Amino acid sequence: MQNAVSAHLPSSQDVILPSVQRYFEVSLLLMLTAGFFTLAATRPLDPLSVVLVSAALIIKIWSDLGEKGWRLRPAVVNRLAIGCLLFYLLDLVALSSGPGLSERVLSATVHLVLLVTVIKIFSAYTNRDYAYLAVLAFLMILAAAILTVETAYLAGFAFYVLFAISTCISYEMKRAMESARRVPPDPRRQSRRNRAALEKSLTVFTLVLTAGVAAIASLLFFAIPRYRSGYLSALASEPASITGFSNAVNLGDIGRIKRSTLVVLRVIPQGSPEMFRQVKWRGVALTSFDGRRWYDDNTEQVAVYPAAPGRFVVPEPAGWSSWPHRPLRYRVILSNVSTDVLFTAAVPREVDVRLLVLTLDQTMSLHRPQEGVSALAYDVVSDAGLPSPAQLRADTSSYPDDVRLVYLQLPRPAPAVAALARQISASATNNYDRARALESYLRSHYTYTLDPQGLSHSDPVGSFLFTARQGSCEYFAAAMAVMLRHLGIPARVVNGFQSGAYNRVAGDFVVRAHDAHSWVEVYFPSFGWIPFDPTPPSGQEQAEGTLDGCLDAVNLFWNEWVINYDFGHQLRLARQLESVSRPFRLSLQEKLDHVSRRGAGWVTVAKGWVFLHWGKGAALLLILLAALATADYSLGGDSLLCWFRALWLWKLSRPEGVVRPKDSTLVYYGLLRVLRKRGMIKLPSQTPRELVTAAAGQVWQPALEEFTRAYYGLRFGKEPVSLKRLRQLLQTIRRGSTSV
Repeated sequence: MQNAVSAHLPSSQDVILPSVQRYFEVSLLLMLTAGFFTLAATRPLDPLSVVLVSAALIIKIWSDLGEKGWRLRPAVVNRLAIGCLLFYLLDLVALSSGPGLSERVLSATVHLVLLVTVIKIFSAYTNRDYAYLAVLAFLMILAAAILTVETAYLAGFAFYVLFAISTCISYEMKRAMESARRVPPDPRRQSRRNRAALEKSLTVFTLVLTAGVAAIASLLFFAIPRYRSGYLSALASEPASITGFSNAVNLGDIGRIKRSTLVVLRVIPQGSPEMFRQVKWRGVALTSFDGRRWYDDNTEQVAVYPAAPGRFVVPEPAGWSSWPHRPLRYRVILSNVSTDVLFTAAVPREVDVRLLVLTLDQTMSLHRPQEGVSALAYDVVSDAGLPSPAQLRADTSSYPDDVRLVYLQLPRPAPAVAALARQISASATNNYDRARALESYLRSHYTYTLDPQGLSHSDPVGSFLFTARQGSCEYFAAAMAVMLRHLGIPARVVNGFQSGAYNRVAGDFVVRAHDAHSWVEVYFPSFGWIPFDPTPPSGQEQAEGTLDGCLDAVNLFWNEWVINYDFGHQLRLARQLESVSRPFRLSLQEKLDHVSRRGAGWVTVAKGWVFLHWGKGAALLLILLAALATADYSLGGDSLLCWFRALWLWKLSRPEGVVRPKDSTLVYYGLLRVLRKRGMIKLPSQTPRELVTAAAGQVWQPALEEFTRAYYGLRFGKEPVSLKRLRQLLQTIRRGSTSV
């Protein structure tokens, strides 16, 4: 280590700016650390690279804080540079992995840049080296901004800004001291406390400046008009993979994603959250079953164009007009997931979203053409009303041919399943009661689990009903739909999400991947598709912890007011500020009106007194003007503030008081004014003692000498001086007497 690392900074640096140099280098390293860890949090780097660079940063910061300042010697740096080139070739040929040459070149180049960074960390000495590290830190934070929109970036960026400001301040001090002609005193020559005080002052100033920058930047961010966001979304990270929301879903897909805690969407309700407690977020409905998977045999989608910019009116589904209506208004913030589905509650009627077009499939599921390109926020008005059981029982209309053709299709006869369906619904006299009987039977006779045993891949529904008797929600939904079709009742499976956990801190429903859910929709000719859920309640209950709620509140603010911030949000923010500030404005206006009324009363009283006692008022005014004209308040200085200070000092202060050191200049200007009246003017080149010498032979010279001594003691010695004595000395000089 002794051969490769020098002991400390060069001696010239030790002499010129030891504390500022040390503070600057630590700030620069911390800025680089913030940029690197922010980039590493987006997970584009391999673990070995993260460990290597992290260890180098930690060791270097520790050495600088411990005043060791380890640096590689130039000869060692040259050898390592040659070694980096050889390592790059080896990495490109043997170490880097990737499907093609371009991926391997990119991986090897990233490794080379990080390796050079580690070497530069231990060899930086010139301003050019420091600039290289600063630019590298900036590129890291910029790359992280492109690769992620998560709140983890916010924390990393905050630390980066803090250390960047600290680095810029200390660098400017360092540069100014290096360019100075003389060497400033070294704080460490006096004591360690001086150096600590300097570093503390720089730290406090950096924190205050950072807070100011954050406040101004936030104000500008929320105030500057904007209409779209996501300019870099095309370069962002890949969307999170989530299965179960495409045109074909295998039984078991939903169960697999339920093991994840990934936040898929957040729902911000308008109105009471209790209205949304049992609401499900509908995704896709699947029409056909081949014995192993559910799928849509008709994938055609119809374009829906906005009725106004960003506002889509969804066509009415069949039978919807005969439903009772219960509108729900809410906002959905959809994460960056690999699905084109827009999740909504019940029957969506209006959707406000920044898209040019939406599409609607045959099951009335909404899609966006730009699949999974970025996170998306949209406002929805849904209708959550449902027909009453009595209305559904009374619906005995025949099914349309197109509905019977699609939604009664089965892959092959299953006598055992059909017999079980008839047995369960034997006592029912209408299709609604038959559906309820099947739903209740599955809820009470089967067990919900994500790890079912005994399921057959070739016959998942039969093995679920007769062998395993346990499974996840999709097996319950598939079994009910198949049994309904055996009874001649049109049915389909729907995949979506449960309502999620309500976060009281943020005021939103947090819907995670483990809230994924499958249920059944049953067709009634007069009312359309009605939802049924055969899954036991034990598989539907989720809880959101307190810590998760606080973290989600931060995530919600970040996604809603930063990632999706646009002109609409500005209008909402302006309305909220106006609403919140209204009580304060009314209170302030009331107080101002009260003060105005009292002031008007005082003016009226004053005018009345002047009208009744105009003679006394005129006499008092003349006396005041005469006093001001003849008052010798001994003031030099031209400002109105100095005039009042001198008037207070010489005329209004109590005689037994003392003169404060900050008024020493006023005291001496008062002396010069008195001397000027006696015909003695102080030259700019004269000192106060020389002025005393120039007054030799005057009878009042002893008074002038004593006054000058008092002035010196007051200004330079901070010694208190009696105001009464100064007034006596000025009076002696003014009269030209010998009494002191």
